[in-house]
Amino acid sequence: RCEEEDVEMTEDAYAVLTRIGLETSLRYAMQLITAASLVARKRKGAEVGVEDIKRVYSLFLDESRSTQYMREYQEAFLFNELQGESMETP
Repeated sequence: RCEEEDVEMTEDAYAVLTRIGLETSLRYAMQLITAASLVARKRKGAEVGVEDIKRVYSLFLDESRSTQYMREYQEAFLFNELQGESMETP
């Protein structure tokens, strides 16, 4: 995927990205490549490093972390107020 997008990446960044892919999903890991490339470009880096991968990992949640977040903070969301009310309109 890095070849297709002309993204240069350090070996350590590949290792971190591979681990993320194994723990989450291949699709999620592949999407991080583009975002990490933009972060590296913004800091004027020649290649994507571990810090770039960590940065985008903290910004974009995978399905598992997103679900966990929703469960933890479900009381704060508007749809929680509607649980006691009927969703049908008269």
